[in-house]
Amino acid sequence: MKKFWRVFGWVFLGIFLQFKFNVLYGIVFLENLNFHDRTYWVEMKMIPTDENLRVLKVKTTVHHSLGPDYFANVYIPDKYKVLNQKPYAGVEKIEGYEAYKMNMKRKYRDVLAETNFLLIPQENEIASLPMKVHFENLKQRLHTDETFKISTQNKKTQIEGPEKAEAIYPQKLGM
Repeated sequence: MKKFWRVFGWVFLGIFLQFKFNVLYGIVFLENLNFHDRTYWVEMKMIPTDENLRVLKVKTTVHHSLGPDYFANVYIPDKYKVLNQKPYAGVEKIEGYEAYKMNMKRKYRDVLAETNFLLIPQENEIASLPMKVHFENLKQRLHTDETFKISTQNKKTQIEGPEKAEAIYPQKLGM
């Protein structure tokens, strides 16, 4: 009989702990929904190298996200050749741009990605063109960012824009 109560106690404790963690998850979800806005951050930096080659470092973040699936796609003007990434064909085509997928990973309440693109300008002089970043989930486009602009003057490619572009939206279910 002692063995029965010992096993029963362990089973009861396991069920209780499972219930407790589910309740905690629900509390965190509701707290996140009611008290935090969803923020989209885009950071771009151009790292100069020898010759025409430039390294474009792009970092995307969805802060205080509720949904499990977020995707970010970076649209780079087709006047620049990207050496280390393949264009992503699974998104809408924009004339004059090539789309590249960011590898978004969940980290606590945020979904983030960081990718380096090796760029070579196809022409010596390229006027300022916007870099487009689309944030999406499985159902809809959540945010579009065109804050950063890329240009090439005298074989020098540079990014214009703030250190971090930020957009804030109120939380809603399904977003």
